Amino acid sequence: MADVSGEELMHLFRYCFNLMRRRYHQTVHGKVGTRQGQGKILSILRRENGIGQKELAERLQIRPASLSELLDKMQKSGWIQRQVNERDRRKINVFLTDSGQIVSEQMMEARRDMANGVFGVLNQEEQTQLETLLSKLISELEDSGKDEMSD
Repeated sequence: MADVSGEELMHLFRYCFNLMRRRYHQTVHGKVGTRQGQGKILSILRRENGIGQKELAERLQIRPASLSELLDKMQKSGWIQRQVNERDRRKINVFLTDSGQIVSEQMMEARRDMANGVFGVLNQEEQTQLETLLSKLISELEDSGKDEMSD
């Protein structure tokens, strides 16, 4: 077996990631009827229902105006509700509705089904090896990122 360069691995990884992302958008968003960005919001609200709109924008790393546009569409769909914060009337909190909870659960199920399909081509040993290798890469990237930030 010939040696593989880091550049070739990067290309394969990026290509695989792009294919998985495309499959995710087709499968999950297509099945549930959500749009890009809405799934992340539903996921965050599932864990932190009532999060502040400003904090939500920071967490998603998007402009508040862009978030507001997404939230308007989600509110029209009946998935979220915005309320003025009782302690600080300048702040807006975002809550999942019952309908939003259902859509969020459908997304989780569709994501799980897609992941099982994609990674189902690997046997359990291969999945464990992949998890170990990805964890090793993540650890290296996180550590090297800390070094760069401290310089």
